[in-house]
Order: sequence, then C-alpha cells, then structure tokens
Amino acid sequence: RDKGAMRAALEAAGVPQPAYRLVAPTDDVATLALKVGLPCVVKPLALSASRGVIRADSPAGAAAVAERVRAILAEAGEPADAALLVERYLPGEEVAIEGLLRGGRLELLALFDKPDPLEGPYFEETLFVTPSRHPVGLQEELCVAAGRAAAALGLTEGPVHAELRTDGERVWVLELAARSIGGLCSRALRFGVGVTLEELILRHALGLELGDVTRERPAAGVMMLPIPRAGVLERVGGQEEARAVEGIEDLVISVASGRPVRPLPEGDRYLGFLFARAETPEQVERALREAHGRLEVAIGAPRAQSPAASVGADVLSSTGGTPRRAQ
Repeated sequence: RDKGAMRAALEAAGVPQPAYRLVAPTDDVATLALKVGLPCVVKPLALSASRGVIRADSPAGAAAVAERVRAILAEAGEPADAALLVERYLPGEEVAIEGLLRGGRLELLALFDKPDPLEGPYFEETLFVTPSRHPVGLQEELCVAAGRAAAALGLTEGPVHAELRTDGERVWVLELAARSIGGLCSRALRFGVGVTLEELILRHALGLELGDVTRERPAAGVMMLPIPRAGVLERVGGQEEARAVEGIEDLVISVASGRPVRPLPEGDRYLGFLFARAETPEQVERALREAHGRLEVAIGAPRAQSPAASVGADVLSSTGGTPRRAQ
C-alpha cells in the first residue's frame, strides 16, 4: 500500500488527519517540516510495524531523520530515493480499531487502547487492551472516523485495521489498511462462542453466515515484547514465572536464540507476544506489565553495524537526544 495515496484520499474526503507533505529526494526537508509544523514525524510510504517512523523536533533534525529513513529503506530492499511522508506530530492517546466492512458499513469488532504513550522519537507499540476505557461518546467518534476513512479509500468489504489518535476531544486518523491486525495479536480476540478473527474473515469472504460477532465478555490484551537493544538473542529467562501471573493466557517467543535482533526504527519484528484475559481492562494491563517484568532478556554483543544504524547514531543528537521508550 502507499501511505501517500492514503493521505491524499483522506484529505479529499475531509477525513481528520495530520497535516502532511510528500518529500522527494531533492526537496528541502527542513523547509517542509516547518510548513507542516513541529514537532513532526518522518516515515516511509510502504514499510510496516512502525519501521522507519521517527519524530523530529527541529528542521535540522527532520533533515537528518530523512537520511536515516532512506538508509532503512535501502536496507529493506526498497528504493532509497522513494518519496517520504513528513507529518505533523499529534499529541494524545492512540487507539487501534479492528473492524469488518459489510456492504460499505464498518462493523466494530474491537477497539484497543494503547496504554503506553507513543511520543517518539520512535513509535514502538507494546500494549493493546480491549475494551477501551475511553468515554463511550469518544469511542463512537473514533469508529465514525474510521468508517469515513474506509469509505474515502473505496473499501466496501472485508477486514479493516485502523490507527487513530485523540486528545480527548478531537480524533485523527493516522492509518487505515484493508487487513486484520498484524503479528499474533489476533489471538487476543474471540467472538461469540469462541470464534477466531480469522474464521470471521474467512466466513465473510466466502459469503457464509457469520453468526454472533460480539467480542467475548472478558477484557483481553496483548503485549508485543519490545527488543531492548541490538545484538544476538542469547535467551529469554523467566518464562515460566511470567506464565504464572494471574490472567496471563499465553506467552510466545517468536525469535529463536542465536538470532540477531534490533530495536526500532531499524528493526522489523518483536521479541514475542504476551496474552492476557481478565474481568477488567485494568486487570489485563496489570497482568501484562507484571509478566513482562518477570522476563529476563539476555542479548549478546551485536554483529557488524548496519549503514542505517550508523546514520542513526548521528541523527539522535540532532533530533533531541535519548529515545523515549515506553516502559
């Protein structure tokens, strides 16, 4: 998909979204960042999982970040001279919507809160918890905005995954894609009498009766386990202790020992996934945090540094210094 084309379609339809500019290789990124407004976010048009998405707080920082993003694109096998997006950074809380389009109408399957702040300079997602704890009226506004975005993109049938931000009053669409939630995160969702998200999507695609699409009553959540630093994964200790936390349903480590790992923005994966269920969203969040705290991640010395990462060492000083990561 092309995030630039998405932005243009949303703009034409009047869907609320960040101010943005497309940046060609010959453009003055610093000047465009000023036009969009600071702080800003520089991102590629095609990568996923927040790879290459970086905040900059100054014009010079935006120019340096653009160089880093182009290095990440080259390493990913994408054209380094592709256009980039520069968007206004919007403060607020982020949510994710999982929905199913039927006859052009967006049916909400789940609204996930993201309790960890996503403030940058990198945007590593960690916790997804449902049901949402936002006021009902605001939840409705978020769903309406997602539905408008889907219509603006010409989508009428099938799964939709949307990311939005809110300051408690206004809502903005960050991204919307014609797909379901990524990674193993869908395991946090069950519908009716235990139907999975994938089964719902397949039944809809085949024109079969869907039955009850109401999400099961207990609160649920998933934590995408962050990679703390670059190197070679030696082991993940404390797994049994993490699984023993009340409310934890499963733990999956998706990177094998001996494999190289890198955090965002160069990295393209998570260490694994924690799943929890409980009576309330607060209990789910608490269980995920406690279980994560029991894990002991041992990472050995990194192998040769990539060109993108070496560019990043210079960028950090110009974007404001130390990465602010969710704890």
